[in-house]
Amino acid sequence: MTAHRSIYNENGISVDQLSAAVPSVFAQQPFSGVSSRYGFVPTIDVVEDLRASGFKPVQAGQTLTRVAGKRDFTRHVLRFRPDYAPTVAGSHPEVVLMNSHDGSSGFKLWAGLFRMVCANGLIVCTSTMGAVSVPHRSNAVEAVRSRSFDFLSRVDNLSDTVARYEARSLTDEEAFSFAEIGAQIRWGSERPAGLNARDLLMARRFEDARQNLWTVLNTIQENLTRGGVNLTRANRRSSTRGMRSVQDDTRMNVRLWAAADEFLSGDIVDVEAVEVA
Repeated sequence: MTAHRSIYNENGISVDQLSAAVPSVFAQQPFSGVSSRYGFVPTIDVVEDLRASGFKPVQAGQTLTRVAGKRDFTRHVLRFRPDYAPTVAGSHPEVVLMNSHDGSSGFKLWAGLFRMVCANGLIVCTSTMGAVSVPHRSNAVEAVRSRSFDFLSRVDNLSDTVARYEARSLTDEEAFSFAEIGAQIRWGSERPAGLNARDLLMARRFEDARQNLWTVLNTIQENLTRGGVNLTRANRRSSTRGMRSVQDDTRMNVRLWAAADEFLSGDIVDVEAVEVA
């Protein structure tokens, strides 16, 4: 699994802080190995445009690499929070932006939620708040800004979705089934030995002890992201590791929300059906 570095500040990340922690945001040309057809658009141009439009970056991370000279061009993810958007179920709506300068991805946007109580993040992937790709073209900066405001204009739709999740009580069997889905999304065939999916349902705070789809989703997501879930092995005590890859973390969040949406509608969950760049 590829490691990554990240930085978080709920009051906003300064340019100097971004430069020190996520240098790939500031690339002024693409990595030397990309195609000559690659259209280059600096991420910092988008960051500054969104900041001027009222979106402050609160979290940023980038993939690390062992390839010589590639460090300043790798895939990176930033979360932007507007000061004026209403909260949704105690969470702050955000715009989540992914990009790279090594040819591995173009700009990609999601609507996001950020839970203040636990520094927990969810990336929304529903029919109304799904992912949007923006090609590396001359109008990319304006397109990202437009899509960001479009996401925020539909916060009411997101509120309705969360309300439906909160209203859907889960039986013990259903909660366990969703935890198994979460384990499949997180690890697939490389599931840690000794993992009991029921341990993914262990809430880390009192307010998450309720058993509806919203709180179960958040509890599973936090346990998968942060790690620390006990593993039962003979004569050995260990626990799961937290997410260390920007790309894997994004993919897991998107698929987990999509699974919850399908779970709510009663559909059979196909975790591989959600495509993430």
